[in-house]
Amino acid sequence: MHKFSEKHKEVCLSSSIEPAVTLSFKKDFKTKSKYKGGWGPFGMTGYGEYTFPNGVVYKGQFEQGMFHGTGELVYETDPAEYRAVIRGKWENGIMTSRALHFSDTLEYSEHSKWTYCNLPDRRFDIEYVKGVQPAGNSYMTARQPSIEIPPGYYDTGDGLYNPKTKVIYSYKDLCTIKRAPSLREQQWIVESCRIADVKPLGPRPDLYETYEQPSLLLAQPPPPPATSFTSRCSSQFDMGHNKALRDFYDPSKFRSPSVERPPSRKFRPAN
Repeated sequence: MHKFSEKHKEVCLSSSIEPAVTLSFKKDFKTKSKYKGGWGPFGMTGYGEYTFPNGVVYKGQFEQGMFHGTGELVYETDPAEYRAVIRGKWENGIMTSRALHFSDTLEYSEHSKWTYCNLPDRRFDIEYVKGVQPAGNSYMTARQPSIEIPPGYYDTGDGLYNPKTKVIYSYKDLCTIKRAPSLREQQWIVESCRIADVKPLGPRPDLYETYEQPSLLLAQPPPPPATSFTSRCSSQFDMGHNKALRDFYDPSKFRSPSVERPPSRKFRPAN
């Protein structure tokens, strides 16, 4: 009976069911965000492009509706030459590594020292390519030709900042507000950004490097000889305070060694 049941036993073969993924899918969310790319049972899956309401676009990998894998955040600017891209890696919606890339291929990493357009090298990217221009034709900005700034405004790179209204306007239309900077950024704009040429340009002593004349290293003089004036003075000083030395150098007490002289001869007067 056991052999019969083993022989006629029904075996259930389980097979894995791969979820169906749509490669081309478009969806508009109620938050005014947009998505275009792969779609699976749990939402955004595979490669896709997600557009935020403020215009920032994420292009990269998705998994179960979250950023997962490699991707980049593209920040469109006006003008488009100032576009910036953040490339990095995500794990379940959390960014684990990142690097900022500008439109001119310049890369900024928060773990390395920022050296571009900083002292002592303040050259723009265009000056690396075309060289530094002579006085009077210097590049005022990295973007050429430089944008004309209305009186009272500051050039922030992505728009014109008005310190009275404390907002940044579009280059094309001063009635279009682009964004409102934070208090820290407002202070940085006033201290660092380019303003309309209301004052005559001149030298910047704070940017100069000062050089000092090198000091000549003279050779050390040789030590004084034993018979120098210093040694004689010190000897006389010692004799004045040392009785043994004073008696030894006293001429009245100096005795020369005895020398045997022949006996004196006496002569008789001649007859």
